[in-house]
Amino acid sequence: MNKVAKRNRDWTPEKIERRIKEGRGQGVGKEYKPWLTIHDVPSSGVVSRLTSWTVGRIHHLMSNFERSYFYMVDWSDRVTDIREQFPCLPLERTMEIATELDIEHPKDPYTKVPIPITSDFMLSVDDSQQQVRTLKHANDLTLRNVEKLTIEQRFYEEQGIDWKVVTDRELPTAFIQNIEWLHRSRSLEFAPSALNEGIIKIVAPSLLTEVLKRNRPLSTITIESDGKTGLPIGSSMFIVQHMLATKQWKVDMYKKINPSEIIGITLDRLVSTLGEG
Repeated sequence: MNKVAKRNRDWTPEKIERRIKEGRGQGVGKEYKPWLTIHDVPSSGVVSRLTSWTVGRIHHLMSNFERSYFYMVDWSDRVTDIREQFPCLPLERTMEIATELDIEHPKDPYTKVPIPITSDFMLSVDDSQQQVRTLKHANDLTLRNVEKLTIEQRFYEEQGIDWKVVTDRELPTAFIQNIEWLHRSRSLEFAPSALNEGIIKIVAPSLLTEVLKRNRPLSTITIESDGKTGLPIGSSMFIVQHMLATKQWKVDMYKKINPSEIIGITLDRLVSTLGEG
């Protein structure tokens, strides 16, 4: 994560046309190119570039809020594609809708050129259903923002696409914190160098046996396991995270996982969640 460098972000008709020709806002899966990247706009917080479990490509997230919601949808077994910074194109149609609603269309504050409205997330759910989720802080639902949201809502309603606004007050904090804690552990890319799938298969059963006893904190169990197996410190904790991230072990994701406490891992699924908003 890094702070976005200031650069020329003025919009012109030529710039919009160039982005369309570049394939921005087009494609699916790994081939999708977001209309905006973290280099294109100022952010309300720390921007992120995260590789998803769902799609396997780098996603451009413009704020902490977007990152939190991204964790939710990336966790869901029902979501099959995540397209962030999705543009409402063609631009001419949103301009027509704005005129019909007697609402001023968004435009560049300097060039005064009408600009495409972007939705935070276009989701594919259960392979066939499309859902659009636009994020807004509850305190930012001003009259002007509601007007712009109304244009966006009408645009997707015409296409029969499910559209909703998600506010920051709706996000389950513990759930998101847990996914963030697990996210880098799904693959072995960030694992301690001594770990591979073979070692995990050998060590995981004994770890699970100790955790299921629920009589000692997770950190105590994993430190002891590292000592017994001769693995580098942190290896056994990574194994626990990997087993949870790959959903081979289940836990109540709505309860904050604290490694210094006893946790209730089970082999039965407790929670199946989709970030419905």
